[in-house]
Amino acid sequence: MKRSKFACVIMSLSLLSFAAALQAQELGWQAAGNKGAIVGGGEGGVAAGFEILEKGGNAMDATAATILALSVTDYKAYFCFGGEVPIIVYDAKRGVTEVLCGQGPAPALATREHFAPQGNTASEGPESWCVPGVLDACLTLLDRYGTMSFTEVIAPTLRILDKEEEAWHGRFAKIIRRLIEAETSAKERRQGLRQVGDYFYRGPIAREIDKWSRENGGLLRFTDMARYVTRIEEPETIEYRGYTIAKCGPWSQGPVLLQSLQLLKGYDLAEMGHNSADTIHAIAESMKLAYADRDAYYGDPLFVDVPMKELLSPEY
Repeated sequence: MKRSKFACVIMSLSLLSFAAALQAQELGWQAAGNKGAIVGGGEGGVAAGFEILEKGGNAMDATAATILALSVTDYKAYFCFGGEVPIIVYDAKRGVTEVLCGQGPAPALATREHFAPQGNTASEGPESWCVPGVLDACLTLLDRYGTMSFTEVIAPTLRILDKEEEAWHGRFAKIIRRLIEAETSAKERRQGLRQVGDYFYRGPIAREIDKWSRENGGLLRFTDMARYVTRIEEPETIEYRGYTIAKCGPWSQGPVLLQSLQLLKGYDLAEMGHNSADTIHAIAESMKLAYADRDAYYGDPLFVDVPMKELLSPEY
């Protein structure tokens, strides 16, 4: 349940089923193709996505499978099932780009008054937990754009866990099997996805998380879990040299890239030369200014008035 600090699995894939065009090739850091791509961290996560495509799933089914598998293969790289996952989706059929906010909020008990006497030092451990957003984000992705069930897309992850290469794999596999069982009684796919979410966020697992949190000094409670839903948002965007660049909102640090690019519009990077000292200096200084604004202005827009329009304006 360690909170993910840098989890940002962002996959912008068109809603096309291109499994028939895939050709078997060894997974690695170099690949070629003309129908689609899966880019991820651990090889097992990428393989999970390809498996789903080969079984007839669409791009979003494969994305969910990849994210879930990466929560096991890449847990040492600050991404885990108990963390968060911002997702940007391009829906080719509608010509629309959407953001799935897979960032769970802090518990209601995580107040300024709670942390102030401690000197704000509780940055790790149970007190730092947010509501785990990964599962609901993947379920929302499948519900909104996918074609497969949770049981189908989680199958590659379950096989990784059953190898029990880590001490916690067996315990996590038991949780996954309970979620699969929660889906089996559903009469149709989307109902099954809802039943998985209810079992985790508003059912027995949420109760168990509440109990463990109370017993171990955590702040996360059943009510925090039960209230959680994945928000669907429009991305923050700018136009940069003929391209529309889309990022998640200021609840993430995504707009830092957009602010940096707005500053870099004022420089002829091609003339300055690729990887030249002047180019690197201009990029670094632009990013420093954007990150300074992140620290000063960014936050959860449900609670903080973030002047995003002004921060992204060419005049600023």
